[in-house]
Amino acid sequence: MTGLTHSRLLAMRTFKPLTKIRVLSFELAFSLPSGTRALHDLGADVVRVAQPERAQDRYISVIDGVFHGKRCISIDLTSEEGRKVARQLANKADVICSNFRPHVLGKYGLDAATLRADRPELICLQVSGYGTPGPWSDYPAFGPSTEAAGGLTRLQSADDEMPNRLGTGVFSDQLSGRHAALAVVAALRKRQQTGRGATIDHSMTAAVSHLIGVPLARAAITGEVRPYQGNRDTRYAPQGIYPAKGDDEWIAITITGDLPWRSLAEMVPTLDPDLTHLERAAQHNDIDTQISTWTSSFDKDALTTRLQDQGIAAAPVRTVKDSNSDPQFRARGALQDVRHRNAKLGHKHHPHPPLPWRVVGRARRTLTDYRHTGQDNEQVLQEWLGLEASEVRRLVATGALTKAPPLELAERPASPLRDPDHASKVGLE
Repeated sequence: MTGLTHSRLLAMRTFKPLTKIRVLSFELAFSLPSGTRALHDLGADVVRVAQPERAQDRYISVIDGVFHGKRCISIDLTSEEGRKVARQLANKADVICSNFRPHVLGKYGLDAATLRADRPELICLQVSGYGTPGPWSDYPAFGPSTEAAGGLTRLQSADDEMPNRLGTGVFSDQLSGRHAALAVVAALRKRQQTGRGATIDHSMTAAVSHLIGVPLARAAITGEVRPYQGNRDTRYAPQGIYPAKGDDEWIAITITGDLPWRSLAEMVPTLDPDLTHLERAAQHNDIDTQISTWTSSFDKDALTTRLQDQGIAAAPVRTVKDSNSDPQFRARGALQDVRHRNAKLGHKHHPHPPLPWRVVGRARRTLTDYRHTGQDNEQVLQEWLGLEASEVRRLVATGALTKAPPLELAERPASPLRDPDHASKVGLE
């Protein structure tokens, strides 16, 4: 084997730094699942413990992606045999995760204090809406409630408007999941150094507040909340979203200093190139009108290229549909095809984003299809516990384990808003 051939093979190896790390995750919804999906993408063996009563829950279908690649078992924790199996699996895991309410696993002897008493090297992660301790510790929570409690929802709207959420239904969940994954990786590194594990308590609300640290700190110091800024920023003038040619087409432009301002003024003849930052900020409304008149004559993509060529920060305002076919996304592999075992939604595969960063010269782990409830009971219990297939079947027969049939997702009905050629445009057919 030549050195060149070896280098090429090395460069093509998949980046899986968490290989041989076993993660047992009692998870539902999106917050923790998005974090353990990241751990899977980094090479961990993630086993999702599904609840039997959620066996046919379409909320966790193929499109959301947080369960891609994970193996799935289903244990009835209310049964003695089910609890026994769960404890045996916990004894073989490196990481135990849960986003049930904090008290739940304690009922079954699966809380961090109990498990780590015998295995101090174990890492236990608890994700909840508000974290512990505190008076809200055991309150139920979903993304909208944690975004509101964390202060983000109010920041999204003008002072005289009703508060509005961000446009995605899982913002808080995805943010929390990434923080949770980072915490687990940090704990694994610390265990590598000391031999000891950790108990990690993660609050979704705190993750949201962490994101808005500057306005939060300013309010704590001054006692005042900065007025709603909309698309503007006090550090840059002008900054905004401006109309482009076409129906509901837009472009984002930020002028970061005097030099890009003068470059913009060369293209927009009505602008005064000699205005200072303070003068531009004071005349922001008038400047926005002039820029809008100018941008509305141009295609957003062509204008973006023209502005960027002059050192001006600009980008087209994409819809999520645009993003699927965006050449920059495609160029760096920002979408990966997930092959379906059976056709779902009328397609044999669909694109889904892997981790947004990559290690140069190393391949990302390939995303694989969603595993239905209990599909991997036999495989996981044989690998982790050495149980015979007959014993696994007996546990299923007694109800300690559950195995549900696969979800069958038929093609969606046609919609007048649906582009009939969209699937072929993004490579689904």
